[in-house]
Amino acid sequence: MRDHAPSPTAARPTGRKLQRRGEESRRRILDATLVQIAKRGLHGITHRSIASEAGVPLSLTTYFFSSLSDLVGQAFDHFVEAAAKDNVAVLSQLDGYLAGFDAEALLSDAPVRRRVCADVTVLLCGFIREQAANNSVGLAVELNFLSLYRLDPEIRARVVAYREGLVGGIAGLARMMGSTQPRIDASLVLSVVHRLQFEVMNLAPPWPESLLEAELGRMLELVLRIEAPIVVDGGS
Repeated sequence: MRDHAPSPTAARPTGRKLQRRGEESRRRILDATLVQIAKRGLHGITHRSIASEAGVPLSLTTYFFSSLSDLVGQAFDHFVEAAAKDNVAVLSQLDGYLAGFDAEALLSDAPVRRRVCADVTVLLCGFIREQAANNSVGLAVELNFLSLYRLDPEIRARVVAYREGLVGGIAGLARMMGSTQPRIDASLVLSVVHRLQFEVMNLAPPWPESLLEAELGRMLELVLRIEAPIVVDGGS
């Protein structure tokens, strides 16, 4: 009787399947790295902790990445790909909102300028709350990279470029509102946003207006040079 056993090659995955599996494993490792950074901080992660988080053999972390620094750098790029969508969305909202105003009014009409400042404050505070509620891992990862003072120089350069991109987006608002130093003003606003993000990560919701709207609103008033309305005391 002839043996009809399958050919040894019949059950082997094709090259395309192997490539897909490899990419899936690589992505799981990158996702796990971001989770570990959020949990432990950049200096607390190891190949072993990442492999455990990803549910893959330890050997795969060194198979796909030449070093822990290489893994962290690629994990940051992986984070930026995801974060870019949210950043672009909120900056597009700002651009669309400002497009509804006359350019001259944004520069010289005091009531319009106060209204814009108030509305932008609400938009940015809404963004902070949404990120804290729905993207706590991404937010923790971002703050880890932005605040850590000891980073591989190559990774630091990528982090700086990422922040400069955010500054550039906010600088457009400052420029339309008449700022003479839009990038510096934008950097100041972004610093306050990041500090508030750190604060809300350490507080249980709901997050108070006295923390978010009050502080960010005041910062925008200062950097955009918004004149406060004159209050007339009728009793004097």
